Order: sequence, then structure tokens, then C-alpha cells
Amino acid sequence: MRAKLISIEQLETVQLFAEQYREVKNLYPDVSTRRTIHEVVRRMINCQVTDLIETSTASLAEAAVQSIEDVRNHGKPLVRFSASMQQKNLEMKQFLRTNLYEHYRVHRMSAKANKVISQLFAAFMNDTKLLPFDAQAAFRELQEQNPAWGGARAIADYIAGMTDRYAILEFERLFNPSQLTLYSI
Repeated sequence: MRAKLISIEQLETVQLFAEQYREVKNLYPDVSTRRTIHEVVRRMINCQVTDLIETSTASLAEAAVQSIEDVRNHGKPLVRFSASMQQKNLEMKQFLRTNLYEHYRVHRMSAKANKVISQLFAAFMNDTKLLPFDAQAAFRELQEQNPAWGGARAIADYIAGMTDRYAILEFERLFNPSQLTLYSI
């Protein structure tokens, strides 16, 4: 079993998570950890959205805006979290940045994804016959419309439409010699 990037003990140091986690554990003490986390995340999103709507509604009513110019001239955001929720949201963002987004394992996955996408793009730009027929047609059409970048746009669109799993499979088909089956060719 692989170790988790973030433990529940670490998350309990974040107020927004901790509040919802305690509530879920009190309501459903015997539910699995996976289900608990799902419910906590759902509740965290709900309480932030609810706070945003309620605070923004009150802010708009207080400002009595009648036009877009009133909004522009108001001087401060009218759509916002309450001060309390803003602090909780900021704390969560800082926690995630430090403990998740900058984690070495996440960085490794990002580096791998970058390699897959970059090499697929280069291979397709170098030889458009590697593309499926419909993507080849899109390449030709966009290349005609804009010779400077149209073809690159068509390839970027083709790759952007791939799922992660499909992009990895395409990468394997193109670059892994052990994948030399009639199906993958």
C-alpha cells in the first residue's frame, strides 16, 4: 500500500477541514475513511459556496448597485467570502500549496505529464501522418487558415482532447518498442 501524500492528522490542522471532519465523524462514526473524506470535501465546498452567496447577496444589497458602473465604482469587491471564510479559504490554499502542490511526488507526476505531452506534440508536428485521419484533416484545414500556427493549434487541440490514460497509451504506442503490435501501429 502506498503512503498518502497528506494525512488526516495534517489536514486536521486546517480549520475548514477540521470543522467539517468533526461534524462528519460525529454524524457517521463508523463510515470508511474514503467515504468520510468524500463527505468532508462535499461539505467544505458547500459551506464555502453558501458563504459566498450569502455574503455577496448582503454586499450587493448594502451597496444598492443599479448598474455596472455602480459595481465598477464601488471600490471593493461585491462578490466575496465573509472575512471568516476568507481566512479559512486562505489557510486551506496555503496548506495545499505547501503540502500537496509542491510535494515532490506531485512534481514528478507533472514532469512525466510534461514529457508525454511535449513528445507527443513534437512527434505529431514532425510527422502528421501519425495522427488519426480526422486530426490530419483538422491539421490541414487550420494550417491553410493560418500558416504561422494553425497546424500547431490543431495538434494542441487533438492532444488536449485526450484523457490522461489515452495520452499515456499513445505515448507508449509511439515510443515504446515493446508495443510493436499490429493494433498499436
